[in-house]
Amino acid sequence: MERQLENRVRYFLNSRYRGREDVRQTLSELRGYGRLVLIGGMLRDVALFGNAGFKSDLDFVIDTYDLSSFEGHMRSIGARVNRFGGYSLPSRKWQIDIWPLQRTWAHLAGHVRVRTVADLRDVTFFKCDAIIYDLAYKRLRAKSGYFDDLDRKVLEINLRPNPNPRGNAVRAFRYSLMKGFRWGPNLTHFIAETIDEFGWNALRENEMRSFKTQYLDMLRINELQREIENHASDPNDLLFEPSAFKRNVQLELPYVH
Repeated sequence: MERQLENRVRYFLNSRYRGREDVRQTLSELRGYGRLVLIGGMLRDVALFGNAGFKSDLDFVIDTYDLSSFEGHMRSIGARVNRFGGYSLPSRKWQIDIWPLQRTWAHLAGHVRVRTVADLRDVTFFKCDAIIYDLAYKRLRAKSGYFDDLDRKVLEINLRPNPNPRGNAVRAFRYSLMKGFRWGPNLTHFIAETIDEFGWNALRENEMRSFKTQYLDMLRINELQREIENHASDPNDLLFEPSAFKRNVQLELPYVH
């Protein structure tokens, strides 16, 4: 799977089709400001579903040669400041978000010491995002066991502290319903604690604010919550499958075929 993913990413970044020429041009400009790595979601989805199954954003981190020069470039092209110290670039077909390595949230919060781009594998909330593609060397660098977990569709926590617990809980549900993931025991504990702290309606409201499509309302919530609590207290560390609690409705789910 690793070699196949490398080939798919190289094709995506070098192809002129489907609006990717804009991506090529943008990355060519950004390389003048530092070392670039592609991180997380794009790599996960392309590994699972191929380039044809990827329709989301591209997330990059840059180890800048000079941070002030990079930020000046961001202002000059009209980039918008996004969450946690990054920038959303003006886009056409493909949305590109980029964060300076020095502004990594886990580093600033004191949870992970981030000195090089390789350390980014330790800062993601989900293990399925603990992978980078280094544009300078055209190589993937994933955390140990990454591809085994991805092949088994197991969703688990990589770094527990995070600045957006409700958002990550929503993503965990959506990954299960849209991409077929089952939860590991640490994630199941986290979801149980998040629902207990914020309530189910807070998660629903977060999804409505953040996404055009709503999946949480597809679930039989009372039955689901009881079973999450049972799993969270089970000493056998079983995997949990939220998609087993879908309501009986007809809805075409992307990716799951």
